Amino acid sequence: MNRELLKNADEQLARQHVLNQFGDPIKIARQLWFDAMKERMMSQRIITGVSVVMAVCSIAVVGIAWMLMRESQGVNQKMLAQLAVIADRPQADSTVVKSLQRTNEAIVRELKVLAESQKPSQQSAGMGSGFGSSIGGGEGGFGAMAKPAEPSNINQQILKQLEQLNKKSTSQGGSTSEAMNKISFQLMQDNKGKKPAVGFFGTLTKIGTDAFSLNATSNKYGTLDFGKLPWGRYDLSLQSPWNETSRISRFAVIPGRNYVQGIFCPVAAPEEVPVQFQVDWSEKQKSDDLVFICDFRTTYQARGGVTIYEFSSSRKAGDVFWQNDQNDTNSHPREPRGIYLISGNNQVSRCPVDEAGKFIDIDPDTLDEKPSINMFEGDSYQQPVIYLISKQDLKNLSQLNSLKMFDVIDKDRARVFTYNPLNQLQRFGINSGDGLGGFGGSLGRKNKLAFVPSTKILVPFKKKDTSADSANLFDVISRQKMIDGIQLPELLSYSVTKDQPNVWKIKIPDLKLKAIPEGAGFGSFER
Repeated sequence: MNRELLKNADEQLARQHVLNQFGDPIKIARQLWFDAMKERMMSQRIITGVSVVMAVCSIAVVGIAWMLMRESQGVNQKMLAQLAVIADRPQADSTVVKSLQRTNEAIVRELKVLAESQKPSQQSAGMGSGFGSSIGGGEGGFGAMAKPAEPSNINQQILKQLEQLNKKSTSQGGSTSEAMNKISFQLMQDNKGKKPAVGFFGTLTKIGTDAFSLNATSNKYGTLDFGKLPWGRYDLSLQSPWNETSRISRFAVIPGRNYVQGIFCPVAAPEEVPVQFQVDWSEKQKSDDLVFICDFRTTYQARGGVTIYEFSSSRKAGDVFWQNDQNDTNSHPREPRGIYLISGNNQVSRCPVDEAGKFIDIDPDTLDEKPSINMFEGDSYQQPVIYLISKQDLKNLSQLNSLKMFDVIDKDRARVFTYNPLNQLQRFGINSGDGLGGFGGSLGRKNKLAFVPSTKILVPFKKKDTSADSANLFDVISRQKMIDGIQLPELLSYSVTKDQPNVWKIKIPDLKLKAIPEGAGFGSFER
């Protein structure tokens, strides 16, 4: 202030300069006091906070301990009831193994230790009463809850039951040790090197009232190990990394013997290979106006009567068949497979269907016909349903969905049977000429059902006006009122391989039939 007065005689102005440079004395004094008391204030706040947290934790610990005690009592009651049932069951230990014996022995030891630790002592009682007097204020406070409990009678009963169970398990140790068997499979590639098949997924299913399932994946050595399991009958389902599947059904595991089996697996995913169709018929039967529809799909009825269409091929690795589900959209692109259109000049195209697999109307001019079509490698493309129609009938192809039954001449040209292409029994076997209708089989001389696999050619849309002297199969069947197709002499079965040309032939036999008088029923036909 004195220095400012020397510079300026105005006392108010000098005072203002001092305050501007030094600050308000009251505020400065308050800040200095706070700096001096800051450490003491913070320590008091920390102590208060820690005290509150410890109080809350103590209350929570007491609550949790009470809940655990109540839960332990309920669990012990249930365990005692179960052990009483097991101990009184005559054959209860037929499936108990050595591992269960060791577990029970360990439980017995732990319960003995627990029982000993729960016996009251003067020291523990004194600690409990002291803690109770300091916090709970006598017998009614927290000290009464913290006092160690007396050894309960229920633990002693559990101990006795487990000891009895261990004695019975030991006496039957020989039989239980034989009840478990190691089940494993050695997967190897089907090639010259026989390298381990790595990354194949397997599901092992126990058959019977004690059914269960286990999953495993083959390791770098090709081993698919499911560990030790009870003896009995099992099913094994295998899946390759590219989703090909195989199944080993109903193999038996006998007591006292481990089960180890080698399985051949494909080396790689199946590749697509060009396939050509060749319709083999005589010169007088050829017609550019006809189209063959070859349907290799299989069907089954789902709930509600819905027809499900499936298309798969199989190939053999060693002595094991592997299925390739070509409807699997994860492995194969979304396009219709398993049903193909073949024209009279052996051009082929995929037959479009709707999302449910049903036929749809097709404009013949929109067909993308090619000399060949790509199909996946496989050993068994068989049991095709072959429809013979004119190109103009492609515009009404959706009507084929409502046609279920066809009257077909048998391969001996002697009788007629009713055929349903959606019936899988008839797809895989048909009668040899005894004319038993829709059942799809025939009774032989020894009254045994004889199935004769064969392929059928069906004519769903007959031509109204046809020449009487035409030898074309479509025209011949169109002239007959009582037949809708013929049975070929043999089953058409095809395969797709990379190392040779794939030409699938359909041989059309010459057929000349006389008309059947109306009302004749199942009669004989003349060639």
